[in-house]
Amino acid sequence: VGFDKPGESVFRIPVSNTQAYRQFGNSVVVDVFAAVAKLLKSRIEFAASQRLRQFYDEVS
Repeated sequence: VGFDKPGESVFRIPVSNTQAYRQFGNSVVVDVFAAVAKLLKSRIEFAASQRLRQFYDEVS
């Protein structure tokens, strides 16, 4: 009982990674995911533009 020490987690997922991903996929509410994506859209676009700007500055 209690918390694991850092780096000593004993929790194991008793199914394959594929099965775990399927289970996770079934647990995400589409409306919630859409709302989070909408909030992140502008930040992702900003990060992408900054990365492009940095790339072109390095090339020129």
